[in-house]
Amino acid sequence: MVKIVRETPEETVIEDRPWLLGLCLASATIGATALVFHAWDEGSATLGFAAVLFGIGAIWSLHKAIRHTRLTLRDDGTATLAVRDRLGWSTRDFSSGELRAGLETQRDGDGDTQRAVLLVDGPEGVERLPLTAYLTSGSRHEAAVARINAWSARSQPRRSA
Repeated sequence: MVKIVRETPEETVIEDRPWLLGLCLASATIGATALVFHAWDEGSATLGFAAVLFGIGAIWSLHKAIRHTRLTLRDDGTATLAVRDRLGWSTRDFSSGELRAGLETQRDGDGDTQRAVLLVDGPEGVERLPLTAYLTSGSRHEAAVARINAWSARSQPRRSA
């Protein structure tokens, strides 16, 4: 879940470290592997097939959903988005004039789930960069969006004379 991990007069760091989701998906993968061996031992092809499908789904989810995201908002009006996935770190730099944030909300019968999304103004329109690969309930996303938008409104890129 996105949260503000450090806030000083010089910079604010907003991060998403989905370790709990990763732990759950890794446990599901291990459980599916154990279930495959159990199905083999019992001679149940149907249970084995279901376990393999479950394991593939858990591995695919682990592959798609687990990525560490860090947004650093600096007092000088610049920001850096760093994303770490299975291939390593990638970074992008922004100025306050082109960066703002919004909430992406999904409504269903159980309630609303949200995620924070960076909105980058560019020559080809607005680019949407989600800070998380998943949607959750709670107010931490709203706090992160409010903090990013407050920084964007307050900061102006400083120019050399």
